[in-house]
Parts: sequence; C-alpha cells; structure tokens
Amino acid sequence: MSGVLDIVYPRGEFLSLLVALVVLWAASRRVAALVALPRSRIGSLYVDSVIAFVVVGRIAYLGAESPETLLDPLVAVRVQGGLDPLWGAAATLAVFAWAARGAGEAAYWPLATAWAAGLALAVAAYDLSCPLRDACFGARAEPPLGFYMSGLQETRLATPALEGGLLLALLGMLVLGWRRWRTGVAAHALVGGLAIIRLGFSPLSAGGWGGWGAHEAVLALAAAAALAGATWRQLRGPGARLPG
Repeated sequence: MSGVLDIVYPRGEFLSLLVALVVLWAASRRVAALVALPRSRIGSLYVDSVIAFVVVGRIAYLGAESPETLLDPLVAVRVQGGLDPLWGAAATLAVFAWAARGAGEAAYWPLATAWAAGLALAVAAYDLSCPLRDACFGARAEPPLGFYMSGLQETRLATPALEGGLLLALLGMLVLGWRRWRTGVAAHALVGGLAIIRLGFSPLSAGGWGGWGAHEAVLALAAAAALAGATWRQLRGPGARLPG
C-alpha cells in the first residue's frame, strides 16, 4: 500500500485538479439546465476556467516563491509543485468576463451564476480530494474531532474535507430554493459564501491565525461586496427571477 501512496502523493495536486475537472464536466449538464443556457457554453466556460486557473495560479505561485524558476520549463509544468488559488480564481473571473462580453442581462446573470457555481464545485472537489495529496490536516484537535494522520504524532482536524462539505451544503441550499432567487442573487451568494467559508476555516488550517495575510484581506472584501450585492438584488423589488 505504501508503494501506491508513494506514487499518488507526489502527483496529488494534479490528481486533485483532474477530480475537479471531472466534477465540473459531470455537473455542467445540471448547471446548464438550472440557468437555461446551452451545455456547450457552460462546458467551454468550465474548461477554459480550469486551464486559466492552473496557468495563472502556477505562474503566481512561482513568481512569489522562486521567480528564477519561471524560465525553467521543467519546473513550471510541475503542477504538483504549488498553485496560488486566489490568482487562479481571479483568472477564472477574467474568463467569465470574456465569455459574457456583449451579453444582455438576461444571459449575463445566468452565466455569472454558472461561473460561481462552477467555482464552488471545483473548490469543494479539490478540498474533498485532499487524501490524494496527503494534505487533509488542519489545526490540532482532540478526538473525536481530530484524527491521526500520516507523519504526525498529534490528532488534527480534517479542515479541507470540512470546508468542502460545507460548500456542497451551500450549493444544495441554493438549488433547493432556486426559484425564489432574483436574477444575480445566487451568483453573489455563492461568491460571498465561498469567501466566508474559506475565511472561517483559515484559523483552523495548518497555518492557524499566523497564516492570515493579504489573501484573507481580499477574501474579506470579496465576501462583503458579494453579500451586499446579493442583499440589494433580492430586496430591490419586483424583477426577473432565475430560470429553472
């Protein structure tokens, strides 16, 4: 068994991204039906977003950690070496903006909702596949909340798995109440919920409170802006509601 793990763990980052891509492909039909857009359009958005996430996230990571390796193709293409998730997410936003160019409000907000749902699904899939990377550990915690993990003497929270589970619950709640949401609310709520969940679990990660920094400040701003937008659009009065 250890021989299998020795093969899997070094490639865990790539395998986790592959899991996220498969989940997005499988979910694209359901998402397309919910937002009343062609599946081909949603599928293209998701594939382009994953490519942009990997490329930009990898460049940002190397630029921050070891800029000299940016010119070394053998290092740059090693996805398992690390990605910057915030810059990767920003790249997917740019992909969405390009895909939505020229779209009227009737198409813009359904596409925005599909992008936000895809982002939440991808993050949940990546988090829940943490065993592939041997990276499920978070802050120290006593049993039954904490678990013994490979290479560690103390029990720890399975923080990524908990985060992924909450994201799936958030998506489920939005789908159950789909017809009640006004146009644009679900997209804002998904982005805000994703940012809040990530912020809430940051102190429970392996880095603890000391891991907070510029990324967390950006997430806090994104959460505040997204939730304010969701509240305004839901309460502003009569208007179009989401299809589905």
